Amino acid sequence: MSSLNPKQAAVKLFDTAGTKLLSPPATGFGYFVNHGPRDQRKVALTFDDGPSRPCTEQLIEAMDALEVKGTFFCLGMNVRYHPDLLLQMYQAGHVIGNHSGWHSRKTGLMPGSNISHITAGEEAIREVIGVRPRFYRPPWGWLTPWEGKRLTKAGYTIIGWDVYTLDWVIPEVDGMTLAHDAYHATQPGSIFCFHDAKPWEKIWEKRETTRAVRTLVPMLRDQGYEFVTVAELLKMPAYR
Repeated sequence: MSSLNPKQAAVKLFDTAGTKLLSPPATGFGYFVNHGPRDQRKVALTFDDGPSRPCTEQLIEAMDALEVKGTFFCLGMNVRYHPDLLLQMYQAGHVIGNHSGWHSRKTGLMPGSNISHITAGEEAIREVIGVRPRFYRPPWGWLTPWEGKRLTKAGYTIIGWDVYTLDWVIPEVDGMTLAHDAYHATQPGSIFCFHDAKPWEKIWEKRETTRAVRTLVPMLRDQGYEFVTVAELLKMPAYR
């Protein structure tokens, strides 16, 4: 018997339906790029919701040790918490993408011409690194046809994924489990969706994503895979 009250049950139903109808890799109305070329053993790690401390710091330290560059879809409000960390990531060679200003599903679902939720993230990033991101990932991966049109008109390439992880779940899923699940779903050209932080949180402990990356990278390298950024995978410039 369900322990959810009617409001909680309705929210859960809404979340499930929205994810099924609007998220990659199955949907997106043709706007998402969910993977790179299937004939090359190159894959891209992507991370949503940051930056935050200490979780993003721990992750990029691990990636530096592994000599891997990632693509980070950053929130405007989290960027304003940690501009120095964003600059460090950019200068280290990681690609910075836009994940909106404040991680609102509602704004992306609303029809019309308002793109303030998009430009808020873009401007926060530009103020720190001096360039505008070309890649965008919508919060929750929810993309309506009108949001796709707004983003395309604004010059964005919308990045989805074909390997999704549950590293956002609280309490955290064990990193070994995350890594092995991702490993078994990998194909040439795969784009992985991980999360390096929690939206709206300036300080956040999140260790299992880093553990998963430390495990996954050598496993896939042993199979002949090369880790690249989304820009390298798609052979597109990262910034506009």
